[in-house]
Amino acid sequence: MMKRNFVKLVLLTMVLGMASGCATTDHMKQMQADIQAAQERADAALAAAKAADSRATAAMDAATAAQNQADDCSERCNRVMSKAMSK
Repeated sequence: MMKRNFVKLVLLTMVLGMASGCATTDHMKQMQADIQAAQERADAALAAAKAADSRATAAMDAATAAQNQADDCSERCNRVMSKAMSK
């Protein structure tokens, strides 16, 4: 979403520059290079965000598994204590 807004802003800036009549071929080439660089940075940021999301999901899965094991252990301990106390 942020990437899309940034690209829209860059394109709007480019259109306004052309409409004002001060956009030369060199300006257009520079703007295109800037747009390309911004797109590459946005793509890299998106890839990093996806990687972070993947790691967070793996961490959550590991935490859930650990919690389940702890709950099972607690239940077993409670049963053992109940049996020991009833004797």
